[in-house]
Amino acid sequence: MRYAAPQGAGPSHTTIGITDLMTSLAIVFILLFATQITKTSSAAQSELEENKEGVQTALRDHIQRLGLSLDADPRDPLALLIVVPENLLTFESGKSTLSPTAEQFLAEALPFYVGALCGPLRGKIDSLAIEGHTDDQGSDAFNLKLSQERSLAVMVKGLEVIQATEPASYQCFQEITSAAGRGRQDLIYESIDVVNREKSRRVIFKIRLRSAEQRDLIEQPAKAL
Repeated sequence: MRYAAPQGAGPSHTTIGITDLMTSLAIVFILLFATQITKTSSAAQSELEENKEGVQTALRDHIQRLGLSLDADPRDPLALLIVVPENLLTFESGKSTLSPTAEQFLAEALPFYVGALCGPLRGKIDSLAIEGHTDDQGSDAFNLKLSQERSLAVMVKGLEVIQATEPASYQCFQEITSAAGRGRQDLIYESIDVVNREKSRRVIFKIRLRSAEQRDLIEQPAKAL
């Protein structure tokens, strides 16, 4: 005699088994995906550090000879910073006119840096930003305008220097370089409430490296040829 299963009974063992299997497979997939993401992220980070080291090695001797340093940007893992103090890159007080000392510095330093960034290191470099910084004297509006004018003055002088000394890198320098004024937004402090005005007045050359995604996009068309 055959009996019908009572209505309202719970799901069969077969249904429960399939559900458990699908859940287990989903968990395995998620774990494999997370593992792959971790491996990819670690590989990208390792490649980034190698690129940074390569750029630092290529520029280190020249930078040290000028008494400068090439440091990682704590706010941007893809950026390296060359901080030029006021005693090397000076302007007339309250103006954007480059001093003779500043012009001499740019004439000596830029051909080497641009030749390297637009030459052997070009595949690793995304951009070069020239940032002007002021101290805390004067209003925010005045300092922002002044720092923008000063960074632009450095870029314009840079174009003149590169055109005269490294004409092969001139177009590249135009393409990768920008000028920006930060005003008094990034002051350097001696203590909690004391600004170091001399160190705050500076120009920063920010070298930004290409990300792994950018390098892949550049390499894909080359592989297709």
